Amino acid sequence: MITAAAAATLATSTLFVGPVPATAAGCGYEATTTVHLRSGPGSGYVSLGLLREGDRLGTPKAKRGGWWKTFTMDRTASGIKAGKTGWVKKPYLRKSVCMQLD
Repeated sequence: MITAAAAATLATSTLFVGPVPATAAGCGYEATTTVHLRSGPGSGYVSLGLLREGDRLGTPKAKRGGWWKTFTMDRTASGIKAGKTGWVKKPYLRKSVCMQLD
C-alpha cells in the first residue's frame, strides 16, 4: 500500500519527464505535383526526370525567372538519385517543415 506522502513524493520526483518541446525547422521544399526536374531554368531544357508530389528538395541555390535551382534530398519516387541538381518552376514547390525534438 502506498501512503499519501509516498504518492506525493512520486508525483513530484524527477521520474516525471513531462512534454518534450518541439521546434519547427526548415527542411527544404517538396514537389506539389508531378513535375520535371530540368537541366536549366526553362521548359526548353532537358528533363532530368520526373518529381512526384512529396519528393523532397533542398533549399534553392539560385533563382531565375520563376525557376529555382535545387537538388533532390533523397532518391525520388521515380528513381532520380539523391543529390541530383536541377531546376523546377516555383509554383510546383512548397516549403517543407520538419519537427525537431529539443
